[in-house]
Amino acid sequence: MLVSEIPSWLLTSVAFAFGAAWGSFFNVAIYRWPRGLSVVTPPSHCPACDARIPAYLNVPIFGYLALRGRTACCGAPLSPRYPVVEVLGAALGVAIAQRYIAAAPPETLLLNASLEALAYFVFAGGLLVATFVDLEWMEIPDEVSLPGAALGLVSAPLRGAPGVEQAALGAGGGFLFIQMLFVWGYERLTGRRGMGEGDSKLLMMIGAFEGPRGAAFALFAGAAQGLLVAIYALLSGKQLGPDLDALEDEAEQEDEHALPSEPPPAWLGHLKLPFGPFLALGALEYLFFGERAIEIWFGFVGSLLPGG
Repeated sequence: MLVSEIPSWLLTSVAFAFGAAWGSFFNVAIYRWPRGLSVVTPPSHCPACDARIPAYLNVPIFGYLALRGRTACCGAPLSPRYPVVEVLGAALGVAIAQRYIAAAPPETLLLNASLEALAYFVFAGGLLVATFVDLEWMEIPDEVSLPGAALGLVSAPLRGAPGVEQAALGAGGGFLFIQMLFVWGYERLTGRRGMGEGDSKLLMMIGAFEGPRGAAFALFAGAAQGLLVAIYALLSGKQLGPDLDALEDEAEQEDEHALPSEPPPAWLGHLKLPFGPFLALGALEYLFFGERAIEIWFGFVGSLLPGG
């Protein structure tokens, strides 16, 4: 079957349902991985009273709406993160299906296009999980970055770009660039780390899927967008990132090693801001816009320079 033979409405519907269903799994990973819990067992249960959630209430997006944001067992409030991640998963599913299946040459086999789209969906899903975990815990799980980097390298021959050599170069170069300059080097000069090792591993995954140009763009665009948010936080006096004291209290109550063993890096003095979400944002911009994203960003930066 060729990609030209699948109706557009069917592709969009399947991609939406597929993305939303995996968005539900992403929520499980976001909650459990930082707490050292398995994503396989036990089955879905209420985070407040541990009651098992029946399947008919576990439908992505609609389950939250039907329950009006509260659990059916004990009435505890549910985090709005649940439907947000499921909607984002659905949106990523549709966007990737359009980018790698619907936009593929008409003579492309549907199986080949679907495998490529699936690899990129796993990549985008990993970025989504890393974003929300980093926002809440100021860490990026190795369960995302390491298998993601391996998948990027293994799937490189199946994808049109960047190719096996460029994928390997992007993964190794991305990891070493952050690790040597912003982790080891910065720590030697200042006594503290400018970035965490989770960031270097995440950029390794990005490089494995997008090559050195994609990794460089994610780092540059992520830093630029992160800097804008950091400046806004300083000017507005708003606290961004997780409440580390609250996390310590939760870790003590649950008697689990939920926090990183080292203090998270600080940006602009005392301001703590997770960098993973901005790396992920830059990676997604490059994934969907490619070289056009580079042109837009350099054009924007050029317009800010004197005479630009």
